[in-house]
Amino acid sequence: MSDSRFEFRGDLSKTPLPEVLQTVHHYRVPGVLLVRRGELEKKIYLWNGDVIFATSSDREESLGNVLLRSGALTREQFDESVKRLVEARAAEETRRHGAVLVDMGLLTQEALTASVMRQVRDILYSVFDWEEGSVSFTVGRFRTDEIVQLDIPTRAAIVAGVKAVRDARRLIALLGPSWTVFDPCYAPAEIGDVALEAAEIRLLQHVDGTKTLRELVGLGPSDASHNAKLLYAFFVLKLISRRDVTSRTSVKKIQWSTSGGGYAPPS
Repeated sequence: MSDSRFEFRGDLSKTPLPEVLQTVHHYRVPGVLLVRRGELEKKIYLWNGDVIFATSSDREESLGNVLLRSGALTREQFDESVKRLVEARAAEETRRHGAVLVDMGLLTQEALTASVMRQVRDILYSVFDWEEGSVSFTVGRFRTDEIVQLDIPTRAAIVAGVKAVRDARRLIALLGPSWTVFDPCYAPAEIGDVALEAAEIRLLQHVDGTKTLRELVGLGPSDASHNAKLLYAFFVLKLISRRDVTSRTSVKKIQWSTSGGGYAPPS
């Protein structure tokens, strides 16, 4: 790939993060997704369409503070590790806080990887709650020797992130009115990387081109709000698609004809 950069820019109020991530995953290009809201910015690093790292300008989301809040580090250990990190950077050494903690014997390499995984997931999922903000994706290779490389399948992250959204009314509204009908548009082999639970797969299987959104949210593994979030995730991942139905009467005609009826109710 050449060094030239292509940059996509968008608005989270118009295109929610799950839809942006799905587009990036579809093209499987390396790059950095930057989201901003006010002075806060978060970066999501993607390689071959999947998430390998994330950072935040919020110090509360830094690895050291995450470990301090969880009790994995004492205040004294935290302060000493920060002191060593500052000294290393003053000497123009490229060091990350996690490496300092490993050198101090406070974390094993395995514990560091697990901690960074939790931190990155938390940063990533937090942006799913953003209803406004700018988003840009810069296509291009980036240095990977300075970061802990993870492997978070983007499609599975979309499902997990949508499920974690606290107020999903905006996302659910994007599915359409309660009488919207969906068609399945996936092959079983295409959902292996989505990491769906058995009950979630059963909800996906209920999508048959006849059931309305109102009916489907009553057939999932949890309450209507949670089930609707799952359906939105399926929709973003293009596992289901909206049928072109413009009225409740049209829905009734579909349901009547597919159930074997010989008469469609009048429109």
